Amino acid sequence: MALEYRAVHFGLGPTTKKEMVAVHPLDFGRPVNRAEVVLSGFLSRFDGDDHELYVHRIQTYIDRIEGSKVYVKIIYMLRDHSGNIDDSFSGVVDVLVFADVASQIRPPAFFGKASARTRGGAKRRARAR
Repeated sequence: MALEYRAVHFGLGPTTKKEMVAVHPLDFGRPVNRAEVVLSGFLSRFDGDDHELYVHRIQTYIDRIEGSKVYVKIIYMLRDHSGNIDDSFSGVVDVLVFADVASQIRPPAFFGKASARTRGGAKRRARAR
């Protein structure tokens, strides 16, 4: 097991009338066995007028894992007490993604002179061409 992490920065908005949903792929370079995401920071604001805060929603998910890629999904919403999401809002969400990646497989290292078996194989391949 090898544990690696990556930081992701989501710049969001401005938008009105709906929650914002964003998905971002991260490539860890090796097959990922399992991943988790945590919120590391955010900045939220209503654009324009001053509003009282009623609902503030930030959710983070691992959407899916495909080989070495982890897809991070966030849902973001800000609204006042007017009954719906009718005011423009925007923000920033930062997350950290931790992944259990496959151990790195290294080819065997050979030192010194090549063995007779290796030299002979190279000669046979050269003659076949």
